Amino acid sequence: MKKIIKIGIGVFGIVAFGIGLLIFVFLQSMKADEDEVKKVKIQAQEYIKNTFKDEIVIYDTLFDNMGNFPTFDYAAKAENKKDNTQFLIYYNEETKQMEDTYIAEKWEKELENNIRPYIEQKLGTLDEFWVEYDERAGITYNVNPNKPSSYKEYDAAPTILISVPRKPDKKDEEILNEIVAFLQKDVGLKHGTVSMSYIKNGAPLDDKEWFKTF
Repeated sequence: MKKIIKIGIGVFGIVAFGIGLLIFVFLQSMKADEDEVKKVKIQAQEYIKNTFKDEIVIYDTLFDNMGNFPTFDYAAKAENKKDNTQFLIYYNEETKQMEDTYIAEKWEKELENNIRPYIEQKLGTLDEFWVEYDERAGITYNVNPNKPSSYKEYDAAPTILISVPRKPDKKDEEILNEIVAFLQKDVGLKHGTVSMSYIKNGAPLDDKEWFKTF
């Protein structure tokens, strides 16, 4: 009997040690490597000097420990002091070069400012409202970050995500069509996708979701 108890305690100890080791490894993997943090800051500073004429300040770093960005793990968080646009600077592991999200962030802010009042007028209170351009939009369309530019001049297609804190209404499709028409005719957006869902405080109120691509 004592032998069985000892074996049981031994097995429990091994399992507990294994679980503890896994937790330790996981926690370590969630921590940023200080050498990599310093490295990306140095790379970003050099990139800023060679790329931007405006005053750009690095105010923090990002460690992507959740795998949200497939092309990098570390990025410098920067801000253009002229227009207050905050963006990322990083080394793209796929293209093997330093890149930034400045144009994407700038266009997102510009477009959101142009359309939020109208969308709130049409739909009322919003639960969430996001405008997302591809992070490499500036590179894809060869946009000079030192010259004035607008999303209106390019074919880049953003995704506009809208969620309203209520149940679906029979007029929602008509309203969404009006929003798309407004985007094209009044805001100068050439292409894009608009989605609308029914969510309140992060909790879905209905499975219905609208999508319009133009």
